[in-house]
Amino acid sequence: MYSFGIIMNPIETINMSTDSTVAIVEALQKNSKVYYIFPDTVCIDDQKVYGKVALLSINRNKVPFYKVINPSQKDLSKLDCILFRLDPPVNEYYIQLTHILDKLESAGVLVINSPQSLRDFNEKMLGECLTNKSIPTLITSNKNYIRKFLKKHKKIVIKPINMMGGRDIISLSLNNKGNEKLIDEALSSQDNYVVCQKFINEIIHGDTRILITNGIVHEDVLVRFPPKNDFRANLSFGGKYKVKKINKKYLSHLKEVAIYLKHNRIYFAGIDMIGDHITEINITSPTGIKQIEEKNKKISLEVASQFIDIVKKYYDKKK
Repeated sequence: MYSFGIIMNPIETINMSTDSTVAIVEALQKNSKVYYIFPDTVCIDDQKVYGKVALLSINRNKVPFYKVINPSQKDLSKLDCILFRLDPPVNEYYIQLTHILDKLESAGVLVINSPQSLRDFNEKMLGECLTNKSIPTLITSNKNYIRKFLKKHKKIVIKPINMMGGRDIISLSLNNKGNEKLIDEALSSQDNYVVCQKFINEIIHGDTRILITNGIVHEDVLVRFPPKNDFRANLSFGGKYKVKKINKKYLSHLKEVAIYLKHNRIYFAGIDMIGDHITEINITSPTGIKQIEEKNKKISLEVASQFIDIVKKYYDKKK
């Protein structure tokens, strides 16, 4: 039986009915021990990485839905695997935490996803690198460049480079009043980079979330649709959704992307597609499991099984 430590947002703030981390833990606990690592307790002390941990038990039928048992300070290198599921922003704190987790990797502990890979790849930029059909994209902190990009493409989307869930994403149309103020707010300072992309009209047909685990493409996908009077399909902003089978014409390329991600120690990812375009690849805390469960009851068990397989192969290789 393997032991998993999980770094996540405070569990008391989690929505049990929609949260993918809860679904993963619930599936893992059937065959493994899962330890909740209390937020803000991970530290390096005398060259070892410690954290306050407790055995975690999930039961949806109880209130609260979780139980933390026997909290204590623990040498995290004694765990077989760390699941790093902390939500963005990928800010200075987040990056500093990845540096601490580097020490665990150096000590031989498997971390999913690799802290180095989380630093090396940006979710918003990774999609542009791996899409089969590119979208006109500008990454900049310069207002004049954004103005020229808007003039060229008439309608654009501006995204913060380190956020999630549709937060602070805006759409600009040429000659609309208030564009200058919105650009100022998006940049907030000259040190702040943003991703600008030509608006993709196919968003009316949905934004598709495809889950990748250990180089495998899950064929049940989540298609999210924007609510009335918004272009964002994120569920946190009122988007509706359907669970469908993946469009087979994308499968060959997505399998190549999945192999690339696995090669770079990104074992769990959520690919977002609008039309033929990969727009983002979520590698920090991919979601969608709970919604896909409505059609595929085994999706969380499939993900958990893949995690266990990753751990098994990792330690078998070290023997």
